[in-house]
Amino acid sequence: MHFSQLERTILKSRSFRPIYYLGCKTAFTMDIQQAIIDVDRSGGWILDLFAGTEVVASALAAERNVVTVDIQEYSRVLCSALLKAVELPSALIERSRQAITELKAPLAWCFEPLMEFEAISIDQALRGETSALIDLLESPPLITYLEDGLKVPDSYLGKAIEQTIARLISSGLERSENTVVSRNFGGVYFSYTQSIVLDGCLSAANRENNQLQDTLKAAALSTASAIVNTVGKQFAQPIQPRNKSGAIKSGLIKTVHKDRSVDALKTYLEWLLRYTNLPLIPDQENYMVRSDYLEGLRQHGPKCSVVYADPPYTRDHYSRFYHVLETMCLRDNPARSKVTKNGMSVSSRGVYREDRHQSPFCIRSTAPSAFEALFHQTSLMNLPLVLSYSPHEAGD
Repeated sequence: MHFSQLERTILKSRSFRPIYYLGCKTAFTMDIQQAIIDVDRSGGWILDLFAGTEVVASALAAERNVVTVDIQEYSRVLCSALLKAVELPSALIERSRQAITELKAPLAWCFEPLMEFEAISIDQALRGETSALIDLLESPPLITYLEDGLKVPDSYLGKAIEQTIARLISSGLERSENTVVSRNFGGVYFSYTQSIVLDGCLSAANRENNQLQDTLKAAALSTASAIVNTVGKQFAQPIQPRNKSGAIKSGLIKTVHKDRSVDALKTYLEWLLRYTNLPLIPDQENYMVRSDYLEGLRQHGPKCSVVYADPPYTRDHYSRFYHVLETMCLRDNPARSKVTKNGMSVSSRGVYREDRHQSPFCIRSTAPSAFEALFHQTSLMNLPLVLSYSPHEAGD
């Protein structure tokens, strides 16, 4: 069977999903492409608003130049890695592996007490003694003890926390970008061993030039999505070890052991090979923008001949499902959403960014005006608009 370049690229994009993502349009890319052709046959630039993980953009880029726009930095990174694919020779992959091994060494020393506690607690749980593992799974993130003043519990876990904090402070790593994953998400979404590898991956990526840096970061995001220890491989909520009656959930120990035993470095190197095998798109000038949809439309619409928009259509804000990936890309120390515990205001266990984006399309009262603004701006610019939106009311 003969496939056109467009069809080959679409088939490739269907087999390559960089992260587990809500609302992925892999099944509709051909229909979307045809709708765009129906309203604009000029072959001009396409402005892809709400780009997400670029599944649609990669199909569109087979025949046209594309500008992707999304408010999230992780989306810009993923779109950059896939639409501006670069070759990753084996020597570069080996260099990355060596850099990660080198960069995670000081982190391994800092987090050794918690890594050992976690390994022992999982081993005990497999043999029927679950108390230590439950303590770990119900413990707040390390950042809560470091920055919120939460009292460390008087327990074996508490001693491991105290020792880890002391080592981080003595190493000057208690607020370093090199420990963003480990401090915020270790023990919560990933094992501590996995989290220091992810930190090492991001630090190693930061040593490279911009385009290569995006590809290496994207591989780290893909790794995080693949190994995260949650239901559905999302980051909306850490795993809850007990049911409503307080009993330990069925299958919990097996799931925790399976997810937290995954070799993060091996997984990362496997993802690098997958990114290496992406089809290169020659003679294209695609570029990616982190921006609000209206600002992106105003700034980049004049260059384009058609707009494709895929806004969210449920009450679920996507930023809640991918906030970990956003922090991994920004490598900052954001203010975190708070909860009250024992009379104190402390970080939520999910470690959600206080500034995480709240889309007007996810709020019943603001969605109509958001659509009006989108339609008004495209009309002002005389740009045809192709919109994908769910016809169902479920979740509204």
